[in-house]
Amino acid sequence: SRKTVAAGGESRAPLPQTNLGVSAREGFRSASFLKLAGAVAVFSISLPALTTNAVPVLMAQGISPTRAAGLAGLVGIGSIIGRLGGGYLLDRYAANKVAALSVLMPTIAIALLLTLPGSVATASAACLIVGLAVGTEVDACAYLAARHFGLRSFGTLFGAINGLMLFGNGLAPILANLVYDLTQSYELVLWGMLPMCVATALLFYRLGTYPDFEVGQATTPAAH
Repeated sequence: SRKTVAAGGESRAPLPQTNLGVSAREGFRSASFLKLAGAVAVFSISLPALTTNAVPVLMAQGISPTRAAGLAGLVGIGSIIGRLGGGYLLDRYAANKVAALSVLMPTIAIALLLTLPGSVATASAACLIVGLAVGTEVDACAYLAARHFGLRSFGTLFGAINGLMLFGNGLAPILANLVYDLTQSYELVLWGMLPMCVATALLFYRLGTYPDFEVGQATTPAAH
């Protein structure tokens, strides 16, 4: 790799070239953006129905309010571990595969809650697994955006993706609680999350390999 010599003779790696990558217009029209944005939107509408509503979901399964609040804290702990562990995995493996596996993890948590409702041990494991998935997925989205679109319009493109994420986070609890008001149960919500997690995993996986941005090279990413 190339190196530059700073004042005093110290050898340093060159700064990343922020002009490499796609324009905002090219990015928004690319298949990669549609897949990544779609994955983020679907996952953000499904998972917060469980993370934000962790306490009422556990209470609906017969766990006391105090115990449910304590168990919900495991989502935060899992998220911290997921951020650290996810970053480690992203440095070593393809980000689309890491993201796909991370969004499949909640299916295990959902299966536990559906098959063993009311179990404190099961609820603990489910909350921790969900937290791990959330932490890993957030890091993976930022990493995938940088690798597939480059730095040229990263702020605009990832800002749009992050906006979808925040929109989903706000919409999910409303929909989940609407279902509860109509059915007096969160079971339908949990069942609905299963296909949404699988669909998200497929979208992440279909992102494929990263484009190679080089000076003088066409900037439009290939459709995967």
